Amino acid sequence: MLIVTCAMFSTAQCASIEALYNEINKLPAQQRQKRLEDGARKEGAFKFYGISAASLLSAYTAGFMKKYPFIKAEFWRGSGNKLVFRTLTEHRTGQLDTDAVLVGTENVMTLKRSGIWARYYSPESPNFGKEYTDKDGYWHADSLGISTIAYNTKLVRKEEAPKGYDDLFDPKWKGSLSIDMEPERALMGWLTAWGEQRTRAFVDGLMKNGAIVRRGHTLQAQLLCAGEFKVGVEIYPDGILRMKQDGCPAAIVFPNPTPAHISGAIGVYTHTPHPHAAALFIDFMKSAEGAKILAATGRVSGRKGVRSVYDELSNLEERGIPLVIVGPDQSEQVAKPMEKIMKEMLVP
Repeated sequence: MLIVTCAMFSTAQCASIEALYNEINKLPAQQRQKRLEDGARKEGAFKFYGISAASLLSAYTAGFMKKYPFIKAEFWRGSGNKLVFRTLTEHRTGQLDTDAVLVGTENVMTLKRSGIWARYYSPESPNFGKEYTDKDGYWHADSLGISTIAYNTKLVRKEEAPKGYDDLFDPKWKGSLSIDMEPERALMGWLTAWGEQRTRAFVDGLMKNGAIVRRGHTLQAQLLCAGEFKVGVEIYPDGILRMKQDGCPAAIVFPNPTPAHISGAIGVYTHTPHPHAAALFIDFMKSAEGAKILAATGRVSGRKGVRSVYDELSNLEERGIPLVIVGPDQSEQVAKPMEKIMKEMLVP
């Protein structure tokens, strides 16, 4: 029986696509691959919506077309809420022109319930931890998004740098801290690890110590590099490490806990006109080749054995980094208190 996440008006097509995938997945590996490629060759195209950085989406698309030159692939990139609103609106009006949709952790459950995704099981999923694949087969994640403390090494000596969150309350940092206006990645981790009361007290302590609120993590990293402030409370480490290669005087610190969330969740659209190409793309994203494309950007791939280009972000769990990993189910549980904290404590 088809479960309720296939919207009523699209049940027939969703069932048809899922039946196709179930049939294909019963084939031996080589026959399965040939069946998908033969179908995709006839389809000739693939399109998806995504919220990841345009550079990553472009690299995925280019790598995919290099491997399958008979498929013309393209994407539309939007910010999290904008993309989700557009996707849901176009889906309800029958105007959604895409084969797959990729969203952030905080929006996965909304799309899963909406009936936008069809179930698909990729043979690449066992190469990831179970938290990177929906148990029902609707979404498939590729990476781990992390938030760390970072400091300007020209303004702060290593021995004086904060080692953890409590150090940020030291009066010597008053007016020298920065936090994003929408620190969703960090808040999800803090709320999961600490609960709402302690998280609110922590944010309140930062504000009382003169933390500067900025919009945009890229801008926050740039200002840290420029010496506008000394310490970033929740910097995206891959971004700051890319800037470090260009001369940014920065170093990162893994606090306890270090917030992390399952990222890059993609699912096949229930009305996809190119189901074979869509399946091939998800397999490609999750493959060793796709994981190398992602890791080359400095991000942390969820695929086992794949290292980041930055030593600082490789083998995190083996090194004992105290990660608090938040999945889609958990992110939904903390969504309301997260929104309240941002609205009440961080918006001017």
